[in-house]
Amino acid sequence: MSHCTTFSMSFQDKRTLFRALRTLGYQPENVVWTEYKNMFSKELMIGGTVLGKLLTGFKDGVHVYFEETKDGLIPYFESHDLSPGLLRQRSASLLSEIREGYLQGTVEALRDSIVAAGGTVTVSEEKSGQVISYVLTIGTDARKLRISMNEQGTVEEAVEGVLGRSCAELTEGIEQKLSSPSELERTWTHEYNATVEDQQIQILRLY
Repeated sequence: MSHCTTFSMSFQDKRTLFRALRTLGYQPENVVWTEYKNMFSKELMIGGTVLGKLLTGFKDGVHVYFEETKDGLIPYFESHDLSPGLLRQRSASLLSEIREGYLQGTVEALRDSIVAAGGTVTVSEEKSGQVISYVLTIGTDARKLRISMNEQGTVEEAVEGVLGRSCAELTEGIEQKLSSPSELERTWTHEYNATVEDQQIQILRLY
């Protein structure tokens, strides 16, 4: 293994998030969103604060909207019909679903970029308890990228069989979509210090 990286997942790419929400049936839109202090004010449409044009969706009686910040797109959930306790429960379930959909979309984008650049890659999905993993096998040898995420949204990447700094090229696009740089905790191994660069992985600089 050339390196292992751990970080808390965040939504960094609006286009990937939009596609994930559409695939999951949230009927996403980019709309002007106004925040109100209470439901009475919202019904009368008075005293609201315009948050701007936000990505929104709706599923299972819950509205979700994403506020754009320097740390990424932050999700918020609201419902007119659910009790606070039930809303918290359903929001947790929906957030887990959205994270999984976003991770899958990010992996698929990486796969497509490798294929478009003339490379070959296979992707397999694994589930163990509350952990979901995607394993990308590049080429016909032992070069692999494993991306795992638990229920709390903690992501771990592990690169195997890639020598030198090319291993960082392999994960850069994934990390840009899943986390801010300050969140990354990376452990290097001796394979990273090898002087030979993997030419096939260099194509990912275009990703």
